[in-house]
Amino acid sequence: MAQKVATILALPIAERALEMQLLKDDFAVWMEHNFNLDPHQVIQLYNFPNGFRKQLGTAISNYLMQGNVLQFQKDDKGDEEDPDFKEVMVHGLDEWQDGVATMMFTPLFIRISYGMT
Repeated sequence: MAQKVATILALPIAERALEMQLLKDDFAVWMEHNFNLDPHQVIQLYNFPNGFRKQLGTAISNYLMQGNVLQFQKDDKGDEEDPDFKEVMVHGLDEWQDGVATMMFTPLFIRISYGMT
């Protein structure tokens, strides 16, 4: 994830804007196209409520357009844990819904945590 974010931030602004528009248009399709996801991860993406996928794509797009580095944490899965995620927590999701950087000091942070089976 960090490598993809660095690549996006290194793009000329016009190219970054185009890439971020694709992200806003369909978060799940963009993720599938840009990352080597396992089949169960693809299913999980499409199982997110449509409104949440739209909000997430919009927030990430707006955040990266401002040149910010997206903070992402994915907990390690132990052998005893369910391979399916149990919770996605997004700090700053509401604050980054519009393209105006009124909340420049609010970071966007995504955390995926796993639960025990």
